Formats: sequence, structure tokens, C-alpha cells
Amino acid sequence: MTKPHRELGGLTLADLQAVLVELGQPRYRATQIREQAWSGRVGSFQEMATLPVALRHELEAELCFRSLEIGAETTADRGLTSKLLLRGHDGEEVETVLIRHPGGAAARPRNTVCVSSQIGCAIGCLFCATGQLGLRRNLTAAEIVDQVRAAGHIWAAAGSGPPTNVVFMGMGEPLHNYGPVVEAIRLLQDWGLSPRHMVVSTSGLVPEIDRLAAEKLPVRLAISLHAANDLLRDRLVPLNRRYPLAELKAAAMRFSASTGRRVSLEYVLIANVNDRPEDAVALRQLAASVRAHVNLIPMNPIPNSELVAPPQRACREFAEMVGTRASIRFSRGERATAACGQLRASMAALPRRSALAAAAHIELVDGEMSTAPTHG
Repeated sequence: MTKPHRELGGLTLADLQAVLVELGQPRYRATQIREQAWSGRVGSFQEMATLPVALRHELEAELCFRSLEIGAETTADRGLTSKLLLRGHDGEEVETVLIRHPGGAAARPRNTVCVSSQIGCAIGCLFCATGQLGLRRNLTAAEIVDQVRAAGHIWAAAGSGPPTNVVFMGMGEPLHNYGPVVEAIRLLQDWGLSPRHMVVSTSGLVPEIDRLAAEKLPVRLAISLHAANDLLRDRLVPLNRRYPLAELKAAAMRFSASTGRRVSLEYVLIANVNDRPEDAVALRQLAASVRAHVNLIPMNPIPNSELVAPPQRACREFAEMVGTRASIRFSRGERATAACGQLRASMAALPRRSALAAAAHIELVDGEMSTAPTHG
């Protein structure tokens, strides 16, 4: 039997209703299917007990329940943070990070999914583990949606709630895979997630930033900056040679004006590269000019690279120089292969059986994973 080509995660509610009408079923079955598929409590159409048995078989013949299967999982931060290695129908693997925020008196609980948009990346950032893979292929909209559904499955098994937030900060450059990413945003909205709870990261594709602003989707934009002068950014983010900082700054301001959403600047701190006092001053001035918040992320170590993060004290001093617009995220999850591309690389470097077993049993008591954009 050939595998169905249509993916459940890539269908809107109206699309699914049309499939059911073709099968001679009432349209309300689409809502039943959607609710169970999103809940994370079922792993196939056969497990949907509210559906007639005959319909379950018909759905299996018509649709793929999921486009990605979970191959490995690492955990950190007492189970609040997990990383999944997901495998597509073609055997290619992609990474997704799950971050639970329990909330408190001043903040609501959140379940955030950091999704990948590509397998590998073509941008070639100097400090990025994903970039070492090269670009293998783009992910489909269904594969992006199904990363969120996979997170829901993990959280449902743990007794947690459903996904509440999505950040496009995993493997790949989201705006380099523009069509499927925008389609995924609209699909996730159709599945019940507000675009206001989504963040799209980019290393600086200026035309696509303007296209995204024109979509009138109230997502937030996060710019992977990493340097506040062109000379250094040319070295760290080669895309800057095509779209230098003046053009990127103007695009960020246009995006904010069009959408009413604040832009954030992501800045990976690298010792003796972009952590000098003059770098902090330039970053402070740039952030003020676009009214952006700055997320400082000490660099995660990557294979075959001598680049490292500054000491924690130096990171804090840099943050103080940037000023009140900056916050810093320390990551202690390297043993859980926290940086995008690390888990996939570690799986490739070990025999498959032992690698999956090792990944499945990693537990960091005091670990914390960063969700820094890591465009290759």
C-alpha cells in the first residue's frame, strides 16, 4: 500500500471537512479529529475512540497522521526543557526544543515550542552548529506544524498543558523558506494558536522582512544580529554583505511600524570577538534607534570550533553596558546538546542504537537550554 500524500498537519479545518464530505461523513467529525490530534493524547487515527472504526481505516488510507516521528529526546532543567530529534518520511532529521514556563503570581504558565524551518542552513554563520550541516532541504508547512504537535504529545504524556507559544528559532533560516513558514503560521492559527504568541527569527533577509510585514500577521520579529557594525557582522553573518546594517535597521523599523509589534535583537556573545566595550556601546545605540529589546546569549560550544562564550561575569558586565534594553540568558544545557544542530550531529557521530539510548536518558538537574536563533 502506498503512503498517503496528504498530511493531517497541513490541512485547515475547512480542508479536513472537505475530505470528510468526500468520504460521506458529517462535517462535525473534522472538529472531533482536530481536537484529538491537537491534544497529544493519541498517536494515530486508530486511537480516536470517538470515531467509527470504518472511518478510522478510511482516514488512514487518505491521510498521514503525522509527518515526523520522534527519534530521540534529551531533557534538562528538571524536565522543564526538552529537545526532540524528529525524523521525516525521507529519513532526514530535524530538531525541536520544548520549554515549559510554570508561571507564577505575575506570569501565566507557557509551553513554548522552538521549531526548525529547514534541515540544515545555507546562511553560513561563523558560530552556528546547524551551518556545519549545510542546507539539506526545506521543511514543509505540515512538518513545521507537526513539530508543535510532537511537543503537545510529549507534554500530554507528562501531564502538562498544550503548546501556547511558538518561536521559529530552530534549525534553518525561516525567511529562506518563506512560503512554508507563512503557511505554517496560518495553519497553526487555524489549529488554535494566535500569531501574537509566535516569534519569527531571521538573520537579515530584508525583502522577506518586508513581505512578512505585508502579510498583516501579528507575529513578532527577532533579528539575529550578533554584531552592531558591518565589518564584524560581515564576518559573523555573511548575509550582511548583501543586506548591511543600515538596510536591516530600516526594514526592522518598517516592520514595527506596519505591525505594531516590537522587534527584538538576538546577540550571541563570543569571547574576544563581539564582547568588547565598543561592541556594547554600538549595540546599545542600535537597539535604542529601533526601540528593540536585546537578548544576549552566551555562545553554545560547537564541534570543530575554537569559539567560546565569555565568562559569566564578563557577560553580565557587557549586559550592563548595553543597558536596560538588554537581558541575558545563560545556558547550562550543553550536555543535553542544547544548541541547534548539536543533537543531530551527536546522533550521526554515534552508532544509532547507543546514540538514541544515550539521548533518551540525559537529565540535567540544574540545566537550562537557550532558544537562541542559530541560522547557519
